[in-house]
Amino acid sequence: MSEVVKEKSGIFIDGKRQVIELLKTMQGSDKKKLLGNIKLRNPLLAKELAELCFNFDSLWDLSDDHLRTIFMQVKPVLIGLALYVSNSKNQKRVLSLLSRESAIKAYEIMTQDLSSNRKDCLKAQEKILEVAIDLSRRKQILFY
Repeated sequence: MSEVVKEKSGIFIDGKRQVIELLKTMQGSDKKKLLGNIKLRNPLLAKELAELCFNFDSLWDLSDDHLRTIFMQVKPVLIGLALYVSNSKNQKRVLSLLSRESAIKAYEIMTQDLSSNRKDCLKAQEKILEVAIDLSRRKQILFY
């Protein structure tokens, strides 16, 4: 009887969650290759996985055109907050893609002491991710 119970209860493996965790740790090119292979068999699953594993660090794997499209949809204040906790290479990249006026406004926010506002900076990053996912769903940008 105990064998029947073991068979019925079994071990539940959440494969989708495991794949998402794996994708989050992969480099951009490997992630693109894996999602491309999944897309051949199941395009909807590949799209869902791409959205679920996309994070703020994934933005830097996108082309300048796609980054420009995303950041043009975001207010400079949010850009400045989001970039405050990013490295200087990514800060420079985004600022160079913005219009001069937006770049100046974002830079002014970015150069303030926001160390006590880390939570707001992370919320700004989440907002930018929402914009990116929305643009991806409308097929204006491609993640992978």
